[in-house]
Amino acid sequence: MKQYFQASHYLPDSIPSSILEKAYSLVSKTAFLSGLLAPETAACVSTLLQVADAHYSSVIDRYPTEPEVLEQALELTTQQSTLCKTTELRRRIIAVLGLHHHLLLTTPSHEGNGALARMLTHHSFAELGLLPHLWSLSRGLSRRRDEYQSFISENAHTQGTGLEGGQQFEAVGALLFIDFMLDVCHEEVDYMSIALSRRRIREQVLQSFKTSQRIAGFGISPEIAPALIALLVQGSLPRTEFETFTGLRSDEISDQVCKLRILGIVDTSSEKSGWVEPRLPAWFAHEVLLI
Repeated sequence: MKQYFQASHYLPDSIPSSILEKAYSLVSKTAFLSGLLAPETAACVSTLLQVADAHYSSVIDRYPTEPEVLEQALELTTQQSTLCKTTELRRRIIAVLGLHHHLLLTTPSHEGNGALARMLTHHSFAELGLLPHLWSLSRGLSRRRDEYQSFISENAHTQGTGLEGGQQFEAVGALLFIDFMLDVCHEEVDYMSIALSRRRIREQVLQSFKTSQRIAGFGISPEIAPALIALLVQGSLPRTEFETFTGLRSDEISDQVCKLRILGIVDTSSEKSGWVEPRLPAWFAHEVLLI
């Protein structure tokens, strides 16, 4: 039997100003994060985080999520497009996290309550413009797994204590959970804002060219580093401009670009003839963006 969730139903009646402020500032922080990356680089980061989230999800739940659970969650996310219609954006964010809390409390753990709740939250955050594809809620929760799981175990411990007492506990627990989740969101957005800043990208690319055995083993010239930094920042460049950044001779640069393509760091653009775009294989993203 399908379930339909109205996120606004899980908006607490009384919300502390500190929680409202955290929800409000999350909007501006994610907007700042989105301005750091060109679309092509953002697409690479999004793909990496999508793959990583499956790993972090198994860390949180301590077991791999069953495929049918993910299919159910995906089906449910397509039914949530009109579920968060409270007047203020910050209250919509809080309502989504309230729904997340409700799902953890009411969905049996063997049915993948955590994975379902996280997928619905990700989808709802995307609808609200919080760009969850550029930061990882699941990674943040895996770092604070015990705290996350404690909200489930605490509620299970109080089951059967009486309807009114249970409702009061759930209301208090929901606010504590929402506050916790907003903290995790802020931590992850802050982390990615630093990792994806131009200064950090420049520092990490230069460091990678000095220490990476893979780059050294392929004979990649250090002169490539400035061109690669420019490519990551701008998202795409005409190949001639990319080559100019290196300062290498034409016979040298052709060999270097070929090696970069073999390493999976750059590739030709599928939309712009004669242009190159960055690619972020997992090993390079870990070295450069620390993700």
